[in-house]
Amino acid sequence: MAANGPRIMAYAYSEGPITGAAAAITANSTISVIEAATPGTTTEARPLTPELFTTQLASWQTHLNTYAPAGTYEIAYDASTQRVTIETTNGVSFVPVMDGNLATWLGFTQLIAGGAFTWLAESAPAAIAELLAVTVQPAEDAARVDLSEYRHGRAVATVWGNHQVHRVTLVFSRTTTLAQIAAGYLTTGRVRIWQAGDATAYAADNVDGYVDGFVIAADEPVESGDVGELWSLNLLVGVAR
Repeated sequence: MAANGPRIMAYAYSEGPITGAAAAITANSTISVIEAATPGTTTEARPLTPELFTTQLASWQTHLNTYAPAGTYEIAYDASTQRVTIETTNGVSFVPVMDGNLATWLGFTQLIAGGAFTWLAESAPAAIAELLAVTVQPAEDAARVDLSEYRHGRAVATVWGNHQVHRVTLVFSRTTTLAQIAAGYLTTGRVRIWQAGDATAYAADNVDGYVDGFVIAADEPVESGDVGELWSLNLLVGVAR
């Protein structure tokens, strides 16, 4: 896949529980490293706010390069191979520590044990999907103002919303992308969708720009065609104004 092709990318969820029912959709935003030269020291990196997947990787890298005892790290996602690499260039081996569902978020489905200079994810990350095609319908106005009663009718309040919605259809490969979509991170919470890698947001005068918003509704993935290779999914994405 080309780096500027159609894609959908998730924002990292805030920290949450790593056990119980809620853990099924928890993508921890913290990564830790333990360096062989200082095995008693664990360096954690975590953005202060949920960030877009690729922005999160850059934030981790900056933090580890600043605070890890031996320094220098590179953390990157390669769109052509659809893999995340975590590596050091300082000659000191390390072990990445991934709590919760962070390994799935990054695509590390293999056993992580012992020290190494480079760690390459075995699978595509659940936080991003390279698409075959995407259609984004023009924005629809979803602003509303209502009167609502609370506490058994003893209080009346004005309730309003000011956002627009986009009807989105994702087209993707069953063999390379269906598992990423099925993981759930790209169909819940906040996502960004590109039609052609445009670095500016959607607007009336920039209709091919990215859409950055929250998934309001998502259908189940469905097979398109007769051979089962192409699948599609409809999303309703809300964008605050």
